[in-house]
Amino acid sequence: MNQPPVHSSSAKAVVTSAGRGMPYVCGALVFFTMLLFESYWLSALGIAAFAFFLVRLVQEAGRDLPIESFILVTASVQWVVGPVLVYAGYSSHYKYYMYVPVEQYMMLAVPGVILLAVGLYSVRHRKRVALVQACAQLTAQIVDRSRYLPLYLIATGFVFSMLLDRLPASLAFPGYILSNVKYIGLIYLIFSTRLQHKAMLLAAAFLLTFISSLKGGMFHDLILWSAFIAMYAAYVFKPTMPRKIVFVLLGLAFIFVLQAVKDEYRNLLKEQGGGEYVAKFMDSVESRFEDSEDLRANNVERLINRINQGWIISRIMQIVPSRLPHAEGETVVTAVKASLLPRALFPDKPMAGGKANYEKYTGYQLQTSTSMGISLLGEAYINFGLKGTWIFMLVFGLMSSFIIRQFFRLAGDYPTIWLWFPLILLHFVKAETELLVQLNFLVKSIVLVYLFVWANKHFLRLKL
Repeated sequence: MNQPPVHSSSAKAVVTSAGRGMPYVCGALVFFTMLLFESYWLSALGIAAFAFFLVRLVQEAGRDLPIESFILVTASVQWVVGPVLVYAGYSSHYKYYMYVPVEQYMMLAVPGVILLAVGLYSVRHRKRVALVQACAQLTAQIVDRSRYLPLYLIATGFVFSMLLDRLPASLAFPGYILSNVKYIGLIYLIFSTRLQHKAMLLAAAFLLTFISSLKGGMFHDLILWSAFIAMYAAYVFKPTMPRKIVFVLLGLAFIFVLQAVKDEYRNLLKEQGGGEYVAKFMDSVESRFEDSEDLRANNVERLINRINQGWIISRIMQIVPSRLPHAEGETVVTAVKASLLPRALFPDKPMAGGKANYEKYTGYQLQTSTSMGISLLGEAYINFGLKGTWIFMLVFGLMSSFIIRQFFRLAGDYPTIWLWFPLILLHFVKAETELLVQLNFLVKSIVLVYLFVWANKHFLRLKL
């Protein structure tokens, strides 16, 4: 007897329901597997939370813009995964180790990450998926009406990238924002349906962007922007789950290669000067990977040290409050004031970058060319202690979710604003940055993006 056909909407509902439960299933499997290997239960919970965020990020890609999950993946990698690997003995660096016992550190980090997630996922726009779909359709229409708009934005970004070293200090931040417009142009290009040879143009633009990163020897922003661009590409091209997994693995391999060769590549730039950047990079890759033993040992440890933001946080926990008292909210108030007030009204406005707090609360000095931050989690502990950090992370997650929701509400009137999210929220996904950097960048980038869009509309008649 033939079975009656399953109604398509019912089947889709079952699949959707099962898909929504997948992050929980993966998280639970990771948690109990780690417990079987006698991991500390909070470490196991932290790795399970990372698995949950990662699976949810991969699931959401293609049907939403998963900014919240991306923030949580980067945070949990640096605050939980890196420290767990160091505690497990996969790194023995003389400086980048964990300064407090695993129980003490994980009691801060794991609840902090989970409460941040609760906040970020709590205030999402109720009709977000439908709103993103409508924005995508309108975006394609707007881009097609101005066929060469993506190329104009990419060219603008490259021009300011070349001018950055020549701009006065007062224009450094606007120049940096405008240099990143090339990435926004790449996103616009993804939505074009009329521009011929779009795939070749995308490949050429990304290659030029990669060469631009090689020129400066800086790859952090390239990795973040590649991830952002991949989110939009996934929405347009709708890859299957197996393809998503392949792209994630390729992305991890790309990050591993960059991390393994960047020091040697920078040394080559210092020794031989500029020019022939691709050739120098390939020489660095060949030199670094010719020894398989070196690949397994030094490069893996180097990558772990790079993703382990926990060593700074644990160093802070060692010093505060035993040597330095808690700041009792001082750096938070300063960050809010500095982001809202110009220097004329706030003469003691600190310089963004994190150097001062890093040196004060770790006891280590930084070279002029080196940049390290205490991270949002470390700053919360400096101010409020253990339980205060938990509350702060929840509140920060709620506020961040509210900001993202407001941007999506604006998308009803300005459909392409969702393409500018990565530039506006760039420092919200950097787990190593402190509150001053995040808020300062958020406010300034909103103002500068608005001015850029307004100027193009009124002077060039370009609707962005």
